[in-house]
Amino acid sequence: MHPDLERVLAGDWESGLTCFIEGPVGAGKRAALGGRLQSLLASGVPGYSILVLLPDRSAREQYQALISRFDLGPFGAVELNTYYSLAGRLVRLFWPLVAAEAGFAFPQRPPVFLTYETAQYLMGELIASLLAQGYFEGLVLRRQQILSQLLDNLNKAAVNGYPLSQVGERLKQAWTGEENRLRYYEQAQHCIELFRGHCLQHGLLDLSLVVEVFHRHLVEKPQFWQYFVQRYRHLLVDQVEEMVPVAQDLVERLLPGCDSALVAGDCRGGFRVFMGVEPGGVERLQEACRRVVQVAEEGGDDLRAFARGVGQALGQEAGEPGPGRLSRAVAGLIQERHRSAMIEKVAGQILDLVQGGVAPGQIAVVVPHADGVLRFVLGEAFRAAQLPFAVVRRYESLREEQVARACLTLAMLAHPAWGMRPPTFDVAEALGVALRPVDPLRAALSARLLYDPDTARLGDAQLLKSEDRARVGAGVLGKCARVRNWLETYGQLEEPAPIDQFLRRLFGEVLSGPELQPEDAAVYSKLIASATWFRQVGPGLGLAGKALGQCYAEMVLSGVVAAQYLTGLDVEAAPESMVLVAPVYTYLLSGHRARFQFWLDIGSLRWWEPPQQLLTHPQVLARRWNPVRRWTLEADLEERNQTLYRLVRGLALRCQEGIYLCASELESNGQLQESPLLEAVQQALQEEGG
Repeated sequence: MHPDLERVLAGDWESGLTCFIEGPVGAGKRAALGGRLQSLLASGVPGYSILVLLPDRSAREQYQALISRFDLGPFGAVELNTYYSLAGRLVRLFWPLVAAEAGFAFPQRPPVFLTYETAQYLMGELIASLLAQGYFEGLVLRRQQILSQLLDNLNKAAVNGYPLSQVGERLKQAWTGEENRLRYYEQAQHCIELFRGHCLQHGLLDLSLVVEVFHRHLVEKPQFWQYFVQRYRHLLVDQVEEMVPVAQDLVERLLPGCDSALVAGDCRGGFRVFMGVEPGGVERLQEACRRVVQVAEEGGDDLRAFARGVGQALGQEAGEPGPGRLSRAVAGLIQERHRSAMIEKVAGQILDLVQGGVAPGQIAVVVPHADGVLRFVLGEAFRAAQLPFAVVRRYESLREEQVARACLTLAMLAHPAWGMRPPTFDVAEALGVALRPVDPLRAALSARLLYDPDTARLGDAQLLKSEDRARVGAGVLGKCARVRNWLETYGQLEEPAPIDQFLRRLFGEVLSGPELQPEDAAVYSKLIASATWFRQVGPGLGLAGKALGQCYAEMVLSGVVAAQYLTGLDVEAAPESMVLVAPVYTYLLSGHRARFQFWLDIGSLRWWEPPQQLLTHPQVLARRWNPVRRWTLEADLEERNQTLYRLVRGLALRCQEGIYLCASELESNGQLQESPLLEAVQQALQEEGG
């Protein structure tokens, strides 16, 4: 731990002392917060009176592993909160106090909390007729993108603390392009107000309403605030730069009255700007604390020089260069014409490092986007090289998982009343999962011979011609018969089982077996948990007509982002035996450090381009944005370059030895790769003569 941090922990913590630790990742801030928590508990402070506030669920799990080593004693249980989990728990607890004031039509009823999945589904159902009328016609957006961006508008207003009615006006005021776009902003405003009105009428709380009720109503209640400050006497906050403005407001409001507070942040962090975080809040909270400890950046001079050189090329750094040579931070250059060849060469280089004594877990492969093509090609290359690896993503859609699609296809076959008739290709995929181990060709042949797409039923294998039975094989046909018999037996039930119970039976009686892989079992677990939540929430959505199971299947297959957005393997907790593959934001937020990093696709615009958000705008909807300002091309370029430099600097500080820069001339779709990151790296190396 940094000597300054050790002095903070060992120093005299007189009553009312508030301390801010400012420094980059890897500087020991988490260890300092853990040490302070242990010291409080050892001194007799009950865990009940300590508020630990963390930026996300991933950090909460990492802290849980940290404090599991403490001897907590009978009163040492400590709640680890994100702002959202804290707000949700307290809104539920104090619901009678705020429901009527917040505008809910039936405040005497208990609230129904929506996951991100169910919020997407509800939004889709509410605006379906508007989309049919021509809303957002002309925008190159998939339906799922429209839903997520509308929900993002709701969330941006809530986390920045201004009324929902201002969203459309802010977007319109900042727009400088064709006037046609203004009507889309008006339509977006109508949709989010329709959604909000439905939630208030039916007692539904999505994330935006949880935050708004907590921040604008509950925190302002004197009786609640008295309870809150009397309970939480000590405050510990980590990665405050990754928190939204209303969370920073809560911390600032708590500081003057608590017995002690230790807050940690990085003024040059804040990677989730697109999610509404406010990096500028670090300086505001520093000023609110009585003591500030600055922790210098750790790591090699060469890596810092590399980040600085790229920053200068992007126009984000000025002044004399520091010690170190940026060219020495580049461990290697991998450049191929085709993306697949680049990925294969990356796998070969990693194998050379491992054979040279580098542990696989000390190698990180960072990508701008973990698309399906990259995951497949990289996975095939790693398997061919016999390299254990793990692809870690923070956000996922269950539709992307083969086993989830297979479960829902079999659910359609088991519930003909839904009227959903899956195509033969989907049934072949489902049989490929249910009949394992079976090759895809036999699964496809079985589906083509046995499945009737008009009736959505599997036929009797005994009725096949002898030559067809021989082609498929007796073993595969026997497994097909067992699946068919199970579906028919289930169909004879007087009442179909709820969707989550059906999926449990399907897993236990059909899909589980010795061939089941751990990663597939994890997907089954997520799917069942998701279906359980939907079954519990579904009746309260205020929608009627379809069976809940049918609604759930349609929702998942539409591509909604799963409510359980954290994947089973966290970057920080990944074993030393595995090479990590992670999107850049996932890697940065984990705090993981590696000896070697491989930056893939540095010629891709994905490093520099923000997500396509035609109906929302993270900067314009931020609290810091002046509502009368226009979003110009200059502002857009400056924001992109700032974000890119923040990524480069963050990655360099998380690397201990060297970076491999990897690029291909062509994208997977055949387009040329040219990006500001590649140009900035080349310029920085040329100016140094590397």
